[in-house]
Amino acid sequence: MAEPTGVFSRLFWVHFHRSDVSASLRWAIGLFALFLLFPGIGSGGSVVAVGFWFVALFYFAFDPQNRSFDTVEKPVIAAFAAYYLIMVFFAVLNAIPAGTWEHFGAVYGNILFLAFAPVMPVLRRFVRPYWTNVFFAGTASGAILAALIVLIAGQSSHEHMRSAFSGNPLILALGTMVSGLLCIHGLLFFRGAMRWLLAAGALAALFALLSAGSRGPLLSYMITLFAYALVMGYRHFGLVFMAKRGLLAAMAVGALSFGVIKADPELTHRIELAIERVERPTDSGLEEESISIRILLYKAGLAAFMERPLTGWGRQDVVRAAIAKDPENARFFTYSHLHNGYLTDLVASGVLGLLSLLAVLFVPLMVLRNAPPLVFGGIFCVTISYALYGVTNLLFYHDVSTLYYLSLITAFCTLSRLPDANLQAGRDR
Repeated sequence: MAEPTGVFSRLFWVHFHRSDVSASLRWAIGLFALFLLFPGIGSGGSVVAVGFWFVALFYFAFDPQNRSFDTVEKPVIAAFAAYYLIMVFFAVLNAIPAGTWEHFGAVYGNILFLAFAPVMPVLRRFVRPYWTNVFFAGTASGAILAALIVLIAGQSSHEHMRSAFSGNPLILALGTMVSGLLCIHGLLFFRGAMRWLLAAGALAALFALLSAGSRGPLLSYMITLFAYALVMGYRHFGLVFMAKRGLLAAMAVGALSFGVIKADPELTHRIELAIERVERPTDSGLEEESISIRILLYKAGLAAFMERPLTGWGRQDVVRAAIAKDPENARFFTYSHLHNGYLTDLVASGVLGLLSLLAVLFVPLMVLRNAPPLVFGGIFCVTISYALYGVTNLLFYHDVSTLYYLSLITAFCTLSRLPDANLQAGRDR
């Protein structure tokens, strides 16, 4: 720590920071609160996440040690910055000739990709072994809290049960999908009371995910779980080991899914309609609209991209560009995006937009590919679940989904600094 010289510096170091031990504890409590709130109360987690950035700025300002990024942080921050700056560049490039600066909400909201950079070196400095337990305990507790909110909210209305306090059903589904997968991942690495907490979190998250009624995230959950078993089995545990535990997990997931789906006539009906739509994609007689509208959006969006594959249309004009390609169905295009994160970025920023989005998703995974298994498996769950979620839904144009992703990546980059001895697998040897 630098010797305090100015009034503000002395105020910060003496009265707020006090010691590295107390600072580490405060950051740990913040991590717990962050991941406790995100799945069920997305806005609450957002407030804590923004608070992380704000406090980190003081360390960034008063301590030169927190202004240097290491070999893990540099490529991750570079990918985050490139994604945002490319979005801004193409938005401005298309706004100037149009003479209008309206509908820049997504551009303003995604400035968080730049703002989170100071958090990484600060957390790295204060990380302690007990943070691993804090992170997974917060994640499991958040999943349980989300399920409780769903149960309580369901007493007042079915609509409230679908979204809880997270913002909307899709955000609830994303939060519970990721937290549930992380709980299942943690079950392989912890014993005792933590294992019971993680088991409860995994079941609670699945219940909340099913209750949200979103089919795409549910399918993404299943695919990610299968991919996780293959990759972690091959890399760390052995395929036989993972197959045995995968069978137990599949039985638990299947039993709970069957019970919740059968108890929810609306979700049952939506799943049946989705199957019918897949079997008969052009049948106009089906009542199903969600997939049908997505197909219209995808066709119009692809046509708009083909017209401007390099310059894009700007994030603010994505939907307008799609409408221009299919004016007959304009009444269905009432969204701010194309319900596909990859296509939305293709239309907004051309090929560079898609490449920068892929970098945001996969650079952290590549950087931490040789991290201890607890960290690698965790970031694998986050990356793959987000990547699959973006196929049928929005990725980083909602403050909750963006901050949740940034917070998770930052946490795993931080935990990867702990010695391997503190991250031993819980497998019986």
